Order: sequence, then C-alpha cells, then structure tokens
Amino acid sequence: SDGHKGRPGAEGPGAGQFGIYGGLTCVLAEALTRPSVFAALRARRCYGTTGARVDLDFTVNGQPMGAAIQAEGEVAVRATVRGAAPIEALELYRGRDRLARARPPAFDRCSDSRRVRLTWGGARIRGRGRRAVWDGVVEVAGARVTRVEPHAFDSPADGVDAWSHDQVTFRSRTTGDLDGLDLWLDQARRGRITLRTGLGELAVDLEALTADGHAREFGGLDLRARITRYPEAPRDLALSLAHTVALAPGEAAALYVKAIQSDGHMAWSSPIYVNGAAASASRDSGRLDG
Repeated sequence: SDGHKGRPGAEGPGAGQFGIYGGLTCVLAEALTRPSVFAALRARRCYGTTGARVDLDFTVNGQPMGAAIQAEGEVAVRATVRGAAPIEALELYRGRDRLARARPPAFDRCSDSRRVRLTWGGARIRGRGRRAVWDGVVEVAGARVTRVEPHAFDSPADGVDAWSHDQVTFRSRTTGDLDGLDLWLDQARRGRITLRTGLGELAVDLEALTADGHAREFGGLDLRARITRYPEAPRDLALSLAHTVALAPGEAAALYVKAIQSDGHMAWSSPIYVNGAAASASRDSGRLDG
C-alpha cells in the first residue's frame, strides 16, 4: 500500500499523523508481468490486508472476486482463508450489513476460558487529525490477573505501562485500527472487569461474558470498545464459509468477505457484483452503477 516514507509494503507507524502499519494488496494475476497485473487490477481480482500475508479466496456461483454476474433467485457464496496466524473469523457482507460469519470451533467451546480480550479502536474524524487517545486502566475485581499480553499495538509508543493482579495501565492511540489487551485470570466465572479510558468506560461481569462479548460506542468514526471471552490457545490457520444469499427479482447486491486473524490483522476481498434478472436487462454492461 502507499505511504509517506517511500517504502510501499513496509511502512511502519510514525509519531505524527500516521499511526498504523501500512497494508498490502494481493493481485490475483495469471502471470507476474505488467499486462497480467494491470488486467487483474482492472477486473478487481485483488484484495487488501492490514499488512499480513493472508491467502483469501472468494467466489459467488463459482465466479471469482471482482466479477460482475447475472443471477436470479439464490446465489451460492464460498470463501476460504489461510492465515499467517490463527483465524478468528471469516465474515460475509453486503455493504455494511454482515450476512454470515464462520468461526473456528474453539470459539464455541470457550465458556470456561480464563483468557479475556479487551479491544478498542476507531478514529475521531476522517482525514488528518483523526487520532484517538485511549490511555487508561483495566481494573479487575473478584479475580486475579496472572498474565498480560498486548494485542495489535502498532507503535512502540503504545503498550502496557504496568500491571498487577488487579490492574493494568496502558497507553494507546488509534487512527481507525484496533488496539487491545489479552488478560489471563486465575478463574473464569467470578469477578468483574472494567475498562476506563479517556473516551469512556465499559464494564462486564465475568459470569455473563461470552465469545460475542460486550461492546460500547463512543461516537466519532466507529470509536468503540469491546470485552470478549477468548479461547486460551486458538490454533486454526484456515477457515471456510459457505452461505446462500437470496435475491428478489431485479435486486442487485455487492457481496464481499472479511477475514480476521487472532493477532488483529484483517483482509478484505474485492466485491462480487450480482445483478438480478430484471436489473440486468436494463444495463448493457451488467455492472452496478457506482
């Protein structure tokens, strides 16, 4: 991805306006030649990641990402991700609406996990000056913290300042990305965790905590925090998703998938544009406007 230091694909976070690691673009070209690469880009056969080298495959009715297809009734979606770290989820979207999500089995069996993940992120505004300051503390009552690991911090200026059996203090700034902490507790069911930041607070009882977690919005541009119960040692490096999407006559849709790794890295496919029979009859190109 592009940056401001002249190092495409190796752009580290800075101390100024740009606080996250640069992303990568994967181009699904038939050959490593200039004509093949540009042909793939023009056909939208490409996907982006936050910097990890993720292998992502996505089809609708057998057609690859970037395609514009005509279909009537139901369409079959297939996606597979192979990650550089254990996979947390593979999700199917239509615009901003999530239609389906696949997760490894460990996330359905973590009700007694002693690992808790706290994440926060987003930005104040679009453009420059978007950085949000989350410096704060995590307080644990009724349980003891036995281990703390930082999650998805991009900059060495962010991280854990200090921790004890009942408290963790941290520094964190986000510019649209997520930062977080993983806590291991001495037991899974009793106690309460409170996240206090400069942007607000979020608290949850351990007895009610699940893998779906509890979240709170703080305005801005997707400023939010979440506390979830997390598998103690996720291992699945690959995950698949299969889903059927029903379209009304003449309806059009742009479908895409998002993959999330346990280390916080993500990947997004290019959309596949689906035109219903009635809609396609009025468009020579078979593409959606916009």
